[in-house]
Amino acid sequence: MSLNILILGGTGDSIKLYKAIQKQMPDLKVVLSEAGITHKKNKIKKNIRVGGFGGVTGLIEHLETAQIDAVIDATHPFAAQITAHAVEACTKLKLPRLRLDRPQWIVPSETDVMFVPDAEAAARIVARTSSSAFLTIGRKTLSAFDQISGVKLLVRLIEVPPEPLKLENCTIVTGRPPFSLAAEEALMRAHRIDTLVSKASGGEATRAKIDAAAKVGARIILIRRPPAPDGDHVFSIDEAVNWVKALKKRD
Repeated sequence: MSLNILILGGTGDSIKLYKAIQKQMPDLKVVLSEAGITHKKNKIKKNIRVGGFGGVTGLIEHLETAQIDAVIDATHPFAAQITAHAVEACTKLKLPRLRLDRPQWIVPSETDVMFVPDAEAAARIVARTSSSAFLTIGRKTLSAFDQISGVKLLVRLIEVPPEPLKLENCTIVTGRPPFSLAAEEALMRAHRIDTLVSKASGGEATRAKIDAAAKVGARIILIRRPPAPDGDHVFSIDEAVNWVKALKKRD
């Protein structure tokens, strides 16, 4: 009997994993689920599910209805809610679950770097110490910077927001990773960035901003990741594929 795998995605790694499994184990049924928050076109034409599940109850119902045999959580490191839902649903249904995570960034030596628990803590530091800050934290947590005045804010988003941001003295740029080191350095120098604020997402797709900030002498403020759940946990596509192969052998 062939395995039926559900990949919880929304990241570049989830797409790479989907393609790797399809290529190496074409007999398996693999479905890639994406939240659909942005209008990303991943060029995958089949076995795509877009949209939320409706909480833990909805996810459990989907896993049962679709007869899913195993779940791979390849969501963003900060997508804590869907990760928690996956843990609860798979535990209840006794389904194998794997977390595919990104390796943490190793910040260049002699770089001024600070780790903070949340965007609010980052905003307090920016308000006290920065004159021009580059915010790469997504749209949902930008409200932490609403009350900051006297600081130029450069905000990068994947898409233009549907409504104007409430930030003062704000410039918006849009783009989707990966970004080159040269482009990131040029952007920071053009806006005289002295502080980079980012989630500690890790991985290679957005690594260039860390190296660029170090080159221009900017302070780096990193928002810590939510703690990873217990259970099977890997940091590469190859390891995830091998996990699936091991499942297949036991099937």
